Amino acid sequence: MTAAAANGGAPLRGADQSNGGGPALVLAVPPELVEVVAQRAAELVVSGLAAAGDAWLDVEGAARHLACKPRRIYDLHSQRRIHAHKDGSRLLFRRSELDAYVEGQAA
Repeated sequence: MTAAAANGGAPLRGADQSNGGGPALVLAVPPELVEVVAQRAAELVVSGLAAAGDAWLDVEGAARHLACKPRRIYDLHSQRRIHAHKDGSRLLFRRSELDAYVEGQAA
């Protein structure tokens, strides 16, 4: 597809002074296309957030998520206030379970 075809048949126009006066690419994009692209971008962002929403976190990640020191995470776990899953000797936490604890919904 040529640049003119991508621009709805309109020729390229203008000059870009920042690159020595060479031709600038100016495209007329139909509002419908902008809306479709915006909707798809929003879907991708939401699905990415949902996937990251319940990620596994190690002690350091849990501490960053709760904005505290790792020692606090160990203390909360030993007091059975937050639940950890084990991977060998490593403690892993679900982001959603940490959020539930903070929101007072943890069992």
